[in-house]
Parts: sequence; C-alpha cells; structure tokens
Amino acid sequence: MFEQSIVKFINRNSQALNFSFSENDREKAWLQVNNSHQYSNDAACWNAFLNLLSQNIVSTWLKNELDLSQPIILSSPDIWEFVNGTSFSIGDKRIVIIPSEAIDNQEFSVPQEWVDIPKFVADYYLAVQIIPDELSLSIWGFTTHIELKNQGEYDAIERTYSLLSDDLISDINTFIVSLELCPQQREVIQTLPIISTNEAEYFIRQLSKPSAYLPHLDINFFKWGALLENDAWRQKLYKNRLITLIPLSSWQKNIENIFDAGWQTLEELFAASKVNLAFRMRNKSSNKQPDANTLKQIKELIEKIKNTADEGEKQIAAERLGKIGYQDQEIIDTLIYLIQTTKKEETRWTAAESLWIIDPKNSTVGVKRGIDLGMQLAGYPLALIVGVLEKSDGKAAILVQVNAIEKEKYLPSGCRMTVLDETGKTFSEVISREADRVIQKKFSGQQGERFSVKITLGDSCIGKDFII
Repeated sequence: MFEQSIVKFINRNSQALNFSFSENDREKAWLQVNNSHQYSNDAACWNAFLNLLSQNIVSTWLKNELDLSQPIILSSPDIWEFVNGTSFSIGDKRIVIIPSEAIDNQEFSVPQEWVDIPKFVADYYLAVQIIPDELSLSIWGFTTHIELKNQGEYDAIERTYSLLSDDLISDINTFIVSLELCPQQREVIQTLPIISTNEAEYFIRQLSKPSAYLPHLDINFFKWGALLENDAWRQKLYKNRLITLIPLSSWQKNIENIFDAGWQTLEELFAASKVNLAFRMRNKSSNKQPDANTLKQIKELIEKIKNTADEGEKQIAAERLGKIGYQDQEIIDTLIYLIQTTKKEETRWTAAESLWIIDPKNSTVGVKRGIDLGMQLAGYPLALIVGVLEKSDGKAAILVQVNAIEKEKYLPSGCRMTVLDETGKTFSEVISREADRVIQKKFSGQQGERFSVKITLGDSCIGKDFII
C-alpha cells in the first residue's frame, strides 16, 4: 500500500527528480540530530532530521548540476528548532527546500518565515517529498517568491503560503536553467518592525519555556520574524530552549558518571553538607565483613527475593538488604534482578534505594542524583533529588524529591513541589507539613517526554526542566 502510493505519485509527475539514499545516510543523519541533544523536543528533532537528510541529498545534486565558482552557503541548523525548511545561497541567488513526508501532494505549503522575513526570502522554492523508511526523496516541483506572494493562498492560522500542485513548475530542468540565467525572482516585501532589546528579551524568556511543539505560532508573526531575523537573538532563544532541558536518558547511559553541572550522587551531595546524621547513616554502605549471623540473614534474603512469589516479602527483603548496607556483588546482582523483573512499582523503588545505598554510583538499571539549591529558596538550604529507572515495558519510572540539607532537620512548612507535563499543565503537587523530612512524587513516562519541577516557598520559586 505504501509503495503503491509512492509509485502512483511519481507516475503522475513523470518529470519529478527522484533520488534514493542508503540506510547509512539515514542513520547518520538521525544520530547527528538525536544523540547530540541539539533540539528541545521530538517535533524539532524530527524536523531537523528530515531537513538534514534532504539537505545532504539536494546539496550533492546541486554541486553535480551546477558549475559553481562560489560555495553553497547553508542556513544555520538552529532554524530547525523553529521552522521547517533549509536555504541554499549561491552567489546572489537563494533556494529554499521544504521537505514533507506527505504521500498525496495536492499542494505545496511554505512557512511564512521563508516568504515574509527579508533575510530569509529565496528566489526559488523546491517541493521535496522524503520517505525515510523507503530511502527515497523526490523533488516534484518548484515555484518562485514572486509566485508565492502573488498567487499563493495565505493561511493566517497555520502561517503558510500554498500553491496547488498544478500551479507549480514540474520540469526540474527548467529550475536549473532559470537559476543560471534569470535575475532574482523576489517580490518586494515590507521590512519588519523594529523591536527593542527589552521586548526581544521578554519574548526570549517567554519562548524559552518547555514546549512539545515548534513555538512559531505563540506570538505575533512580525514580532516573531524580527526575533528570528536577528542572528544574536535567534541564537540566544535557541540556546535557552536547550539549556533548560536536563536529559535523563544520558544519565542512565553515563558510564563515566559525568553529569550536568551541579548534579551529584547522594553520597557526594550530602557528604559536602552538614546534613543530619540519621540521613547519612541510613545511606551509607560498608565493605566490612559481616558476622556469621548477618551473612546467614543476607543469604536468606537473597533466596527470598529469587524464589518467593509474594511481592510484599520481596520488598521487605530488598529493604533489609539496604539497611544491612554490605557492599557485595551477589547482593547488587540480586537487587538489579528484582528491579528488572518485579511488576510492583514500590518494590522496584525499594530495591533501587537499597542498591544505591550499597553501590551509590551504580547506573546499571537506573540512576539517582541530587542538586544543592543552596540558599535560593527564601533562605532555606534545600536539595532537589531525581531518580530514573528503566522498566521492562520500555517506559521509565521517575522519582522527584525535595530534601532539607545542612542544619535543617525538616522541610519548611508550606514548601510546594509542583510537577508539570510538557504542555505546562500541573499533574501533581505536594506541599510539606510540619516535621516533613521529604516530599516526593513517583510517576512513569515514555522516552522523549518532558516534564518540569517547580519548588515554591512564599514568593521564591526555582524550576528545573527534564526530558526522559
């Protein structure tokens, strides 16, 4: 069905220029955008992947077709955080490609940014169909800026200019001839309004907040265009959207135990502070050989975890192993086995807590780290602790906690921990009472999902944003 649709489309446009690429080309492009955390959400990451893969293919084709005396200058990849499309500048001419995975290409839609931002305007716009799973790319038509502005239908909601496929020039050879022989094909457009530095900074703050989508529809277009057109402002917005995200998946894969700035193992976090003695004692492992009775107890607890079907007994056994705190490989392997096989969430977390007491830097099945928030919250020294565990269903189990550190034995009453989903909607809120040592929330999420944690006390608030 999928292949037939592609064939049907290509047959309808016999003049489409068709390319095939290798699985290695596809995987290389995907790894380049996915593994380097260059984009803040799944939508931007996929947009970047399609554009990078298309850019690689089209730039190679242009170099082969044209007798270039000047280099091809590509648009900055930071643009893919905000909009679909890639520009190629060759001398005084500019080309924009708009990749799409659509099978039934009844029309060609171009984001307004490429049409109405003077610095982004091109002479020619190429309609590109790319199907990564089929290793295929087609250039199926093109138009000019003059045509888009005068004949294109403007959609004020989606902010696009569109032409029906019948209104495009389908002979791609004509594009090469026009590019070499014709003058610039740009309509005169109005300049964008000037916005002040203060206004730009305000928009940058607003648009730096976590979102699961491209943020181009969140403000007035002309303000948005002025922001994108300024390289320094666009780069600042791009970087701000990235630095707010803490990638938990990289914590789990971190063999060398190097983490985002400020995040430490609990052992390191609380050793550096004057945390109450009880907390440190219950989170301390020992290499000292236990006596015979304790060794017998350890053996019985291990056997119970491996052989009993009662989840409650397994949880109690895992907790006791943590209290014993003896650092032994068989105990570590048993706790890892329990984390990987249990279907009960509380048992999983109990086993993980015991594992991290015995082997604080163990990240085989998960990791737990904390950050000292210092005196930032109404003068109280607090720590935010985040744990993540792999689950057998491919999801991740997440734990977020707020702890008092240094001389404070309890959390200040009224300390509020809010967990928000990737749209900014609150899905959990916990408020400390008198004599609370910790407040926490456990939940599950899919890889690539985002969440935020806000800690509030009085008029003070600190937030951290994460991606699973």
